[in-house]
Amino acid sequence: MNKCYFLSVALLVLQLNVNAQPNTRRVINIPDIPGYLTLKCDFHMHTVFSDGNVWPSIRVAEAWQEGLDAIAITDHIEYHPHKDDLPVQFGRAYEIAKPHADNMGLLLIKAAEITRKMPPGHFNCLFLEDVAALDQEDFWASMSAAVDQGAYIFWNHPGWRQKDEIPIWYDEHDSIYDLGWMHGMEIVNGSSYYPLAYQWCLEKGIPILGNSDVHNPTGLDFPSGSEGTRSLTLVFARETNNDSVQEALLAGRTAVWRGNELYGQPAFLKAIFDESVRVISQPVILKGKNASYVQVINESDITFKLTMGERLEGFSYATEMVLYPGRTAILRLSNLIQGKEGKSDISIPFSVTNLFTGPDVHLSVTLDMQVNLISQ
Repeated sequence: MNKCYFLSVALLVLQLNVNAQPNTRRVINIPDIPGYLTLKCDFHMHTVFSDGNVWPSIRVAEAWQEGLDAIAITDHIEYHPHKDDLPVQFGRAYEIAKPHADNMGLLLIKAAEITRKMPPGHFNCLFLEDVAALDQEDFWASMSAAVDQGAYIFWNHPGWRQKDEIPIWYDEHDSIYDLGWMHGMEIVNGSSYYPLAYQWCLEKGIPILGNSDVHNPTGLDFPSGSEGTRSLTLVFARETNNDSVQEALLAGRTAVWRGNELYGQPAFLKAIFDESVRVISQPVILKGKNASYVQVINESDITFKLTMGERLEGFSYATEMVLYPGRTAILRLSNLIQGKEGKSDISIPFSVTNLFTGPDVHLSVTLDMQVNLISQ
């Protein structure tokens, strides 16, 4: 045990050196949406109590430092490569991490991972009461033990061990789905994205999740900066507590953040965009043929990559625009209809090419502003 502990400490020191500011917490600027808080969550990670390389309390420290709101340590039920150095103790990682999470104001969910060959693959079980009850030789008995505790169960990395990481839906998954035991599915696991799994979720009404599945210190696997942020599930919850998180997950109020890409229902993604982006130079004065430079601010940590939707008649403007996190961009706007005067509200259509409401389906948005046309 001491060997594992000191190895974890050494790795933590290395991680903190990578991140450079160990005693500060990053604020992830993804806005709340009307009616809900936007909680930043990672529901898939491992410690030395299965095949991870850090002590449980380190997972809490990392999550706090990186600006997360809720985590689940999901050590494997069946796989314990450190068992010669660390006795198998189901739920022990949660017991160690919980006091630290409470002190740091971080939600910690009691969880575990059922780990079987494909099919059926791996399933995370959240909101458990007794982790040891899942230690069953038969897969279905293990799943049933989680269901009996009211667990939230989701299918991990559905492309795991499949050719080109393309998921396959087996008969076993039909059975799990038909029993009502597939409450969610990872469409993102670490850096892997599964478009086909996303399509299944849309067709079958399965909530989407995205998690890190981190085994090493996060500073080793995910460099600092927005592009290197670990993959997260955004949960739109009424309150910051485990009951609210579970209710939101069951209701399907989730989105997935991976690098600078967002995946989710149109209403949720549009709400994030609308709460993040606004035109700050209003009204826009357009004098004759002269162009006006419209200032558009992005107050989130998400880069929004805009490309022209259906062109708005009567105006000239750029066909592409990138709104970088925490910055103000310029949109050059000209009036093509001369002689017209007065104030009016306009909405310029764009497609956000890094926000996905389905595989290869981008979110449609508008930049709304008031213009004042003055002839010369």
